[in-house]
Amino acid sequence: MRLLPRDERFFDLFTKVATLNVEAAKQLKVLLGTDMDRRLPIVESIKRLEHEADIITHEVVTRLDRSFITPLDREHIHGLITNMDDILDLVEDVAQSVFLYDVRSVTPEARKLADICVACAEKVKEAVSLLSDMKNAHTIMGVCHEVDRLESEADH
Repeated sequence: MRLLPRDERFFDLFTKVATLNVEAAKQLKVLLGTDMDRRLPIVESIKRLEHEADIITHEVVTRLDRSFITPLDREHIHGLITNMDDILDLVEDVAQSVFLYDVRSVTPEARKLADICVACAEKVKEAVSLLSDMKNAHTIMGVCHEVDRLESEADH
């Protein structure tokens, strides 16, 4: 029993942003396979997802400022949520660039990068969903190693 309650809602908010990242990555993959005339609704959809993530990120930071006891170190909570928000910012940047620069053809390598982006987002979501129970630490580290492997594949 705790004398002071710990705000566990952080984990739900992490999962929400991770879910938005997966949705945005999947939308980016679709965008890269869609002809130019049908891209605007996808770009707008990604923009809406990014805006939702911004709202949740702001809520986490506000909650962090108001919580006396947090389930993880404050700097880790802040780092996690801002880094996940950065993922969505970058996905939106790519989508906007593809649209604004009127990209007419997408290379197989770019499509492969989109596939890897989806896989990484799904792995991040998997790891985040396990954070609420530190008994999952070994599994979380395994998922992190898989993200690192995917990143190396993307770098290649």
